[in-house]
Formats: sequence, C-alpha cells, structure tokens
Amino acid sequence: MASHDSFDIERLYKLFHSCIKDDDTIDMDEYVNAYEELSKLFHILGSVFSFVNSDVVEKVGILRDYRKSPEAAEYETFEKMIKYEVANKTTDNKKNASGSRTLLRLHRALEFTSRLMHDVKAADEHEKMSHITKEAYDATLSKHHPWLIRKGVHVAVYTLPTRKHFIEKLKAKDPVQGLEYLGKTADIQQRIFNVTEAIYTREDLHGLP
Repeated sequence: MASHDSFDIERLYKLFHSCIKDDDTIDMDEYVNAYEELSKLFHILGSVFSFVNSDVVEKVGILRDYRKSPEAAEYETFEKMIKYEVANKTTDNKKNASGSRTLLRLHRALEFTSRLMHDVKAADEHEKMSHITKEAYDATLSKHHPWLIRKGVHVAVYTLPTRKHFIEKLKAKDPVQGLEYLGKTADIQQRIFNVTEAIYTREDLHGLP
C-alpha cells in the first residue's frame, strides 16, 4: 500500500508495471496499490477532479474489502473476479456494489489518466494544462458524465497550474526524467486498459449501472 504523502511519477510507473504480468493477468492488490498513488495525481489537479478522486478512494476501498472477504481468492485477478461474478450473477448486484461494477469506474478513469500523461509529454512546453486536460477529458471520461459535470469540468480546468508547474509536481529528478516517466506510465496504463477493456467487452459488462 502506497503510504507516501507526495505524488511520485517513478513510483507510480513501478506500481502499475508490477500489476500486469507477462500473460496479461492483472493482479488486484497491485492495481489498487497503484491506484492509491494515482489518486494523488487528482489531488495535484485540484478541485477540477476532486469528485473523481473521492470516487476513486471509495472504489479502492470496496476492492480492498473484497480481498479481505471469505471469497478473497476469487478476487486475486481481474479475470478471476469477473468470471466468478458472472457465474454467480452478481455483477449488477443492487444491494452491494459488485467488484465488476467497482472496477469499471476505475477502468474508465484510467483511460483518462493515460491519455492525459501521454498528451502532457507530447505537448509543447508553452501549451496550457487547461487545454491539454480538457482535450484528454473530452476524449475519455466525459463519455460517462452527464452534461452538468462536463460543463463544470470545462470551466474548472482554467484553475489548473501551468504545464511546467505540473511537471515539477511529479517529484522526478529533473523535467526530462519526469516527462520520460509520464510517457512510460501512460503506455503501461494503456496496456492495462486494453486488457481490461477486452474482458468487459467479452462479458458484455460495459453497461453495468
């Protein structure tokens, strides 16, 4: 479990890298550890994505609880969890949030952070974070948000720090290393996203409430 106070892009990369195996198995414990570090990125972004961060904290807690439950062994990997819940017809459980529904929310947010990191790395040094973030949001998370939230994000992005200030917050040794880890982290997140996306598509679970 990540317990450091400040966000560290190198640590984030290592955490995500450790959660996906050579056979594309994704380890649940490693994933939630990585997500706890990732939640600090939303904190850096400030009030713009505070609602996303609070949702992330809640979802991470739910998945950790499943890993402490009597059925913990069924929640070791994404594949095992989804097969187990599909077989037991609990994926859309209305009483208690299923692991499948919970993971889907984190999965959607991961697409956004992967795109954001990729775009920050690729952008010109004078590009505004407000523009970079809005573009990444519109291409990813906005698809799952109602109009009112989308409009709120579009206004709030103008409170973001400069790209230079954002890169300084990554806690890398220097800006070049920070950008290098941004790119590597974006790539590993995209790989994890693609593997997870394929599982949800195969099981027809994208529409979970």
